[in-house]
Amino acid sequence: MNDTFRDPPGGPISRMRDAIDAATRYAVRGCSGVSCDRARAAWLSNQLSIIGHAAIEVSLESRMLHPNIPWETLCRFADETKTLASMTADEMQQYAERELPQVKQTLKQRQ
Repeated sequence: MNDTFRDPPGGPISRMRDAIDAATRYAVRGCSGVSCDRARAAWLSNQLSIIGHAAIEVSLESRMLHPNIPWETLCRFADETKTLASMTADEMQQYAERELPQVKQTLKQRQ
């Protein structure tokens, strides 16, 4: 059984990796102040939404081959009104810092 992701150029896995890179870079740099919090929340929300929409496009076969990736959680990020709207900027940043590096590592290993 082939355990690599079948992902065309610009496909969902590529978009997930790009958004994870962007979200983790921004989360690590951080910022302070009220206006920065709004910008941080908007930025992270956008990147998590991209990840969610891309995760939905990943085939069931690929998801089953990689059960250590939290597919259900990632897919929920596509519904911005329910998931992301209920998260604070700090919660999004914590997710980006704690969970996304592991997802990114798995996605890079499976190129």
